[in-house]
Amino acid sequence: MFSRFGTRHLNGVTRAGRRRLPRGRALVSAAVLVSVAACGSGDTGTPNAFGTPTSGGALRLALIADPPALDPFTASNFAVAWGNLLSAIYDPLVWSDPTTGAVRPHLAESLTPDNTARVWTLTLRPGVEFSDGAPFDAAAVKANWELHADPKTGSAYAAGAVGLKLTVSDALHLVIELPSPNANFDRAVASGLNYIASPRALGDLTALRTHPVGAGPFVLAGRDPGKSLTLRRNPRYWQPGRPYLDEIDAQVQLPGRTVPDAIDAGDADLGEVTDPAVEKAAKKAGLGLVSLNLNGGLMVVFNTRKAPFNDPAARQAVVDSMSANEINDRFHQGAGTPAHGIFDSTSPLANIQLAPRENDPEKARAAFDRLTSGGTRPFVFSFMTTGSTPGTLEEETLYMQQQVQRFPGVTMRAESVDVATLTRRLIAGDFDMALSALWMNDPEPNLFDFLRPGSPANLTGYTNPVVTEAMNAARLTTQTDQRYDAYLRAQVQLNKDLPFWVYQEAVNDVVFGPRVTGVEVLGDGVLLFDRVGFRR
Repeated sequence: MFSRFGTRHLNGVTRAGRRRLPRGRALVSAAVLVSVAACGSGDTGTPNAFGTPTSGGALRLALIADPPALDPFTASNFAVAWGNLLSAIYDPLVWSDPTTGAVRPHLAESLTPDNTARVWTLTLRPGVEFSDGAPFDAAAVKANWELHADPKTGSAYAAGAVGLKLTVSDALHLVIELPSPNANFDRAVASGLNYIASPRALGDLTALRTHPVGAGPFVLAGRDPGKSLTLRRNPRYWQPGRPYLDEIDAQVQLPGRTVPDAIDAGDADLGEVTDPAVEKAAKKAGLGLVSLNLNGGLMVVFNTRKAPFNDPAARQAVVDSMSANEINDRFHQGAGTPAHGIFDSTSPLANIQLAPRENDPEKARAAFDRLTSGGTRPFVFSFMTTGSTPGTLEEETLYMQQQVQRFPGVTMRAESVDVATLTRRLIAGDFDMALSALWMNDPEPNLFDFLRPGSPANLTGYTNPVVTEAMNAARLTTQTDQRYDAYLRAQVQLNKDLPFWVYQEAVNDVVFGPRVTGVEVLGDGVLLFDRVGFRR
């Protein structure tokens, strides 16, 4: 969340076409678009996401960086980070289907609430084993979730587990009592609690970070630190005849090299892309794309806990000096979509008429004039970004600096740090203004935690009772109209308070070469690795 970093049975995909896929389950906030040809499986020259793979082969997977951890607690599960590795090693309990909005079972057979939405029951598949031979049972899930909730674990996904009362009914059933009703708890599981490690490995979490043990289709077989990881087929995998692949060779990409470049050079078969300009290049090159438009996006976050941005007028002045359209045109080749708030503009939860004010230099000038007493009192702040993504990000930072420094007395100090430092300082509240991003296929639970007072994910330190009430109301229902009304109230207040400014809508693309098929994704674009492989 801190760095920049379609199903096979669908109908109606046309050759060289892009089509928005249907929404379902009362709501979906990710629109999936597929830009692949629906050709015959014998034509290996044209990408086809929807075929049935043949058995065998090694998939070359492009990574943005070497993962610092591969445990379910501290490793980033975003698709653009290390979500694909976690999916391959652990397999999800349940997964959020971006083509329908439904939460689907996988290692679990079901996850269902009672009529109060406070007590849920998780039912597991029988006969599943971890790769070390331990049974995949309710006790294993309970042990993992309790570790998520333990502050000593340092779990990035603790918010979903804190306060849960867990009771093992039998080997295949776990009863979950929530601290308060939540009709969308299944989304919290799909978002952060869906990867389960073997209970035999939980005694040494430090070792688990480098030697993961899951029940997924692959096991970690080798690693060249900083360069590559090798995953091989799990002989204990629970699905007969799966996975199709024998091996995944995950390669860390060289700085400045894009996924389309690596595929074109024959060094990769598949990777994740979040830059709309790179997506444009992949389409031009005729590569396969499974593209998701997500909620969230690239954003500037303000630290509302301290001066200068504890003053809403200061936040508004900065935003009034910026233009999302200009950023997109100048730095993303016009390929992106300027944001109109925290929701994807095509989401049934969005109201683009409520887009926050921006690009009003005269109002920015008037506000800064008041804040600086006509330019006589310095208005100085820092803007923290990550130096792990050179080029476009550096240009955007320079643009933002120039925009605010047009006004007398205003100084923005650009501060570039590595991803780990950015993450640590954002959580600690050690910043003035910073670059951030969210990729959300549903507002639950990520937006709820992003805005919840006291949450570690509430980077801005923002709190407003109107927003808190609205977010609480939204999680008590799965009905689109009721959720829309609740989020509408939140959006109106956020536009007044501006704790953050989203300037480009979130996108994520799975980019793949013509040999790859069986590309089915969960959440923000993570692959289901029991399905992917090479064409016949």
